[in-house]
Amino acid sequence: MFALYLHIPFCRARCSYCDFNTYTTIGDLQAPYVAALAREIRLVGAAGDAPAVGTIFFGGGTPSLLTPSQVADILAAARESFAVADDAEITMEANPGTVDEAWLAAVRALGVNRLSFGVQSALPGELALLGREHDFAAAVGAVSAARAAGFDNLNLDLIYGLPGQSVANWRQTLDAALPVGVEHISLYCLTIEPGTPMQRWLHSGAIQPPDPDTAADQYEVACEALAAAGYEHYEISNWARPGRECRHNVVYWRNEPYLGLGAGAHGSAAGYRYQVVRQPRAYVRRITNFELRMTNEEAITDPLTSDRLTTDWPLSPAVAAHHAVDDAEAMSDTAITQLRLLNEGLDLRGFAARFGRSFDDVYGDTVRDLLALELLRRDDDHLLLTDKGRFLSNQVFYRFV
Repeated sequence: MFALYLHIPFCRARCSYCDFNTYTTIGDLQAPYVAALAREIRLVGAAGDAPAVGTIFFGGGTPSLLTPSQVADILAAARESFAVADDAEITMEANPGTVDEAWLAAVRALGVNRLSFGVQSALPGELALLGREHDFAAAVGAVSAARAAGFDNLNLDLIYGLPGQSVANWRQTLDAALPVGVEHISLYCLTIEPGTPMQRWLHSGAIQPPDPDTAADQYEVACEALAAAGYEHYEISNWARPGRECRHNVVYWRNEPYLGLGAGAHGSAAGYRYQVVRQPRAYVRRITNFELRMTNEEAITDPLTSDRLTTDWPLSPAVAAHHAVDDAEAMSDTAITQLRLLNEGLDLRGFAARFGRSFDDVYGDTVRDLLALELLRRDDDHLLLTDKGRFLSNQVFYRFV
């Protein structure tokens, strides 16, 4: 069973830390883009003979800028072209301030059953630094409206490790967010990415670089506070009420197959990793021109379109790059992703069954070193990060690259 990721690239404003494939000046493209995305869904689903799908995730960007009718068109295409499970988890990312109860009730009636709100902070100064348009009261109001619309599975995204953010500031955000009572909380340590406004501010001296030791203290504080509030720490950056783990993201962390559709989306399925063309207008042209070519051999193709358009599954006409995944890459990916799952860890029997080799046969020296450093531990047929390893997880993952 596959996971289906759908990228929605539209935003009202660009956040200062964001390097995602998002755009604020192409609102005129929203309707054509939705039509192209629905067509791409149908093309890929038909080429794959309607594969089974267990989760659908609308990411972005700001998917909550879609109208209910646009959400309906996209989900109709998915259900027509894939065997979407009756109990599929269907998640939509949303920004507080872009939703109201009527919109929420409409998308809930369409089958969207999980929302992820990008809250990031409860403090006005931090929200301004991050370029967020909402305040924390709007986030609380969005959660209340979602409850009234029938949603019982909600996530809040929060960011720590900000420039100048103290442990006390971070506690304020946690103390404000935990009483909201959502089912899932994701905490991300800020990374200042190339090309973002925040990187320019850092280079100009307008902000100071984040302090990694303070960020580690903030992470530790969060672990304690969330455990006390009854959340299970099931992945390095994610906590959930029992049974409310994000099923879609667990697919990524188990290194299971997923299909990415829409501009800039990534996918991994049928032995390939691939990326869809990033620019939304080029994406729309590729899908449109492919359909013209299928019906009219004389149609002129977009010069940005690759020489060889293909629907060889799981690729679509909008794929810009792809490569076959060999065993070495697949084994490395499996080690890195599964170790992120703190309660499951790396399934050693599953690894051997999948690749025909034991994990110790492939990575024995590395495992012995990490066990000696107390960054990993064995638990029967699983290999897991230790508490120390959680703080140094990237150092662990580098060893398996």
